[in-house]
Amino acid sequence: MNALVYRGLTLFFKNKQAVVGSFIGAFIMIGLYVFLLGDSMIKQLSMLSQPQLVIDTWMLAGVIGIVSASSTLGSVSQLIRDKERNVYTDFMISPISKQHIMLGYFLSTFFISMFVTLGVIIVSELYIVFISNGALLSFKQFGLLILASLLTVLCSSAFMFFIASFFRRIDTFSTMTSIIGPLLGFLTGCYVPIGSLPEATRNVIQYFPLTSGIVLIRKILTENAFASDSPKITLAVQKELGIVMNYQHDVLIPVIILIVSSVLFLGIALWNVKRIELTR
Repeated sequence: MNALVYRGLTLFFKNKQAVVGSFIGAFIMIGLYVFLLGDSMIKQLSMLSQPQLVIDTWMLAGVIGIVSASSTLGSVSQLIRDKERNVYTDFMISPISKQHIMLGYFLSTFFISMFVTLGVIIVSELYIVFISNGALLSFKQFGLLILASLLTVLCSSAFMFFIASFFRRIDTFSTMTSIIGPLLGFLTGCYVPIGSLPEATRNVIQYFPLTSGIVLIRKILTENAFASDSPKITLAVQKELGIVMNYQHDVLIPVIILIVSSVLFLGIALWNVKRIELTR
């Protein structure tokens, strides 16, 4: 299993297109912020003491969340390539158990996504401190941010692994990922402030599992930006931007949602792979 994890890591970082593709969702969000939404959102939040910093941290939290999800698309595609080239079949007839083989694919996806996400977190923190003139996260805040990102990556990896378990051709999967990537940005409320969306759409976003992770990341990263504002104004803005969402005021509930969703997605994916192999 360790060899499969190492193989997955090596093949991903050798594939420049896959690495660049992991950041497409982040590029889209940054483009929307810079060219379309940034100035208007800052004007709308003029009641805050640091509207620019609030929007910067909100945007960067979305970038971290989007990258944690989109980076799994490039790494999990190795499973589809191996299926198409019959490498996967060679692994399956080897003495290694099928569960260990699939976990090897899953763990390589998880580690790749976590590595990319950590890089984006460091760059985001440097941007907040040196460009936006924000405060450096405390040791506790940074630890919570890493934990929230880890759980988001875990859920994203399990979700993408679940999606990939239905595909056997890389061209079909690539078409699907070109849709899933941007769609995740809308389903997690990263491309457009959640408060500006219809109620039905907000309900869909609220109960989408990955949203819980991005809500946690937003809450941690924007905490210092609201330090000088009144609690009433802060709460109103947080609801508008999707920093708090109904049942997700508490930290424990989003954590439980992420863990349970990860276990369910991974369990269904493993069962689906086993089912497909038995019917062949």
